[in-house]
Amino acid sequence: MTRICDVIRRAGGPFLLMGVGFLLAFGGLAGDYYQHEIAGFSVELESFFAPVHMLIFTGIAVAALGFLWGLIRIAYVQGPRSDEWAE
Repeated sequence: MTRICDVIRRAGGPFLLMGVGFLLAFGGLAGDYYQHEIAGFSVELESFFAPVHMLIFTGIAVAALGFLWGLIRIAYVQGPRSDEWAE
């Protein structure tokens, strides 16, 4: 368990960014579901550029950037410590 906590502490910023992205996407999905249940089918709601769809896409993009930032941070910036290598 300590090893998992160390990894989370070392990659804190990227995980926070991924969490924000997932919350944005979840909010967009909830809004999309609500609008489709209330309004039904309409041309405005089915547009790629509908506000709720843009919220979903923005959330996915933010989460993906956080994931990439985390990979880069762990692999290249901090990397494994010398005592973590198997002997």
